[in-house]
Amino acid sequence: MRDLVLLAAMLLFVPLSMTNAFIAYLLCGWVSVLSPAYYLYGFMDDVRFNLIFAVITISVLIVGRDRFKNRLGYANPTVLLMLLFMVHGILCALFAYPGNPLNETLAIQFVKTLIYCLLAPLLLTTRFRLHALLLMLALGLGFHGVVEGLKVIKSAGGHRPLGIPSSMMSDNNQLAVAMVMALPIFFYLYQYSQRRLVRIAFLCTIAFTVACVLGTTSRGGLVGLLALAIWFVLTSRHKVMAVALITCLAVTTVAVAPENMFSRVSTMQDIENDSSFMGRVAAWKISSAVALNNPFFGGGFHAIQHTPIWDSYRYEQGLLGWITTPPPDERGKAAHNIFFEVLGDLGFIGLALFCLLFLNAFRARAEVRRMTRDGRWLWARDMSDMLFLSIFAYMISGSAVSMAYFEPFYVILMAMEMLRQWVRHESRQLAEKPGPKEEP
Repeated sequence: MRDLVLLAAMLLFVPLSMTNAFIAYLLCGWVSVLSPAYYLYGFMDDVRFNLIFAVITISVLIVGRDRFKNRLGYANPTVLLMLLFMVHGILCALFAYPGNPLNETLAIQFVKTLIYCLLAPLLLTTRFRLHALLLMLALGLGFHGVVEGLKVIKSAGGHRPLGIPSSMMSDNNQLAVAMVMALPIFFYLYQYSQRRLVRIAFLCTIAFTVACVLGTTSRGGLVGLLALAIWFVLTSRHKVMAVALITCLAVTTVAVAPENMFSRVSTMQDIENDSSFMGRVAAWKISSAVALNNPFFGGGFHAIQHTPIWDSYRYEQGLLGWITTPPPDERGKAAHNIFFEVLGDLGFIGLALFCLLFLNAFRARAEVRRMTRDGRWLWARDMSDMLFLSIFAYMISGSAVSMAYFEPFYVILMAMEMLRQWVRHESRQLAEKPGPKEEP
């Protein structure tokens, strides 16, 4: 039945996407985030939905049927950084340690992700389109949050979301990070949706998504929620509403959070005896040791997950020799930190480019806030704040997971850049308008 429903949807979406490159672009991103293969069991299971819409997007752009094409252009720092990051990633994959089965697969996915983002300057050219992009992310990520959150609530905390295996949210920790990232986007759409029913739907989505995060029992997800709540209250223009919302969510958390969540949180008080955390520190040591031995190109994508590579650096201390850890596992494991993940995979150059992407996004947000502080384009200021919160949540929660190449993160970075370019463009247009003539 699910396959038939999706087939009917595709019969509508494919012709519709052929009429407009931006529609095809949104659908390509939506099916990538939604990962419908996880929910299918029949003849539609093997269909490559994102490839279909990617081909349509590029084809429609080539024939020039998008009237907004090239309005804002490519002359911006995010495009440059992403291009450099992509080229460097390709070089790292080529010079990677041999025998790693994950290297080629992840390198291809990495390049696809950045190419998708690099198409954005051709398409994200209006406020409506920026809003539509966030709606696309919300419909994709929010679907997982609502479905899993409802299961957690229905089971009184007994259900534990284990991730979406067919996506980059393949375990509970990664799913928790993705859901925390999505919360600011849901809130922005709640603020700027005109219909009351839609606003209520986004409020419910926020509540169900928080329940989903709690149900994962991910400590990284919980830390991300706390950081998000504190920053949201401190920076919100509507502090009373922010405090009320956070209070309601906190009460809900205490009411529905599973017991094992509190038991896992209690282990954070004694991290030296927490075998899970110390195992992650050992992985950080090995990641940094790989980078020290290959400072320019690292070991290749997810190198330390390949047991022979892990074993060759197993007792190296890397940059964290001052931390005492028990002997690491005999089998390769994930880096469990986005920064150490990039360091081990792509070396110090890759880590520098990765960090510059963060810094550039923070600068973009600061510029948007500066250009809108007179009250003009208040929606742009609010959007920049929520995009920043999403990036901030990813940075905090990502310190406990391997998700450095998560596509929505790069999409949000590009959305922040295109928002800055839009505000710049409108400011120039306003400045060029002739003022009222002075009387003699």
